Amino acid sequence: MGLAEQLGEAMQAYQRAVDVLDQRAADLLGLNRTDMRCLELLFAPEPPSPGELAVAAGMTTGGVTTAIDRLERAGYATRERDTADRRRVTVRPTEAANRKIGAIYGPIVTDGQAFLRRYDDETLAHILEFVRHATQSCHEHAERLGR
Repeated sequence: MGLAEQLGEAMQAYQRAVDVLDQRAADLLGLNRTDMRCLELLFAPEPPSPGELAVAAGMTTGGVTTAIDRLERAGYATRERDTADRRRVTVRPTEAANRKIGAIYGPIVTDGQAFLRRYDDETLAHILEFVRHATQSCHEHAERLGR
């Protein structure tokens, strides 16, 4: 088996491992997978509006409203009025969510950073190119399948 095939199999195994990890994290947080996906999206650099969250999660606005309501009840999210535009509402993770997500995923980030220090910038650039391509390809094929 060539390296490209081995990489394909490794990526499939990685996707399955991420799925198991995400389920265990959701279980620890007492969330279903949809709410877990929404919570993860709240950690974006800019807090999303409910509509932006719906688009990012591939949900309806009604569905995302229900998910936000559940995240608020669980103590993991809060709706806030935008200070510049009071009509705009954003959704942010709470401090409790920051602590719990940090405890779950912090060690994974630390392990990954330590592993990547083995590589030079040129190799990291190739890895980054591959990950970005794979991500874009998944989005394109998801859109294709949704039509």
